[in-house]
Amino acid sequence: MATETYSWYFVRHAEKNAEKVDPQLSEAGHQRAQLLAEMLAESSIKAIYATAYQRTQQTAAPLAQQLQLGVQTYAAGEPEQLLEQLQQAQQTSLIVGHSNTIPALVRLAGGQAEDLTEQQYGDLFILQLTDGTVISQRHQRVESQQ
Repeated sequence: MATETYSWYFVRHAEKNAEKVDPQLSEAGHQRAQLLAEMLAESSIKAIYATAYQRTQQTAAPLAQQLQLGVQTYAAGEPEQLLEQLQQAQQTSLIVGHSNTIPALVRLAGGQAEDLTEQQYGDLFILQLTDGTVISQRHQRVESQQ
């Protein structure tokens, strides 16, 4: 039986408005979410996960619409549960989270990631896996080439 290789794409939500409770994406955030969708359009993503907050759902939405996938909601405070779900599925997936959760998720999954500040947007952590084991890692930026 051939071993399957797949990737997990981890990204923090895009820029948000200043509201204190569950803010939506700002105009810049919507633009970055669209860029993310364009970057990942040909990445063979089979599942998209995001926390229940508007900013993460809106970051995932353009790619989900493009690929005609639903966005599966996960609890930000339960990274082990999400990781278990990802490991069972063993498929290429996008995971959208927060500045204080994405680096921890990447590390929990077996990759390396520096902590993100509240001002950092656009970091995309890509783990390539075979049979649940990380075999390579890349770090890219989601930003326009202007």
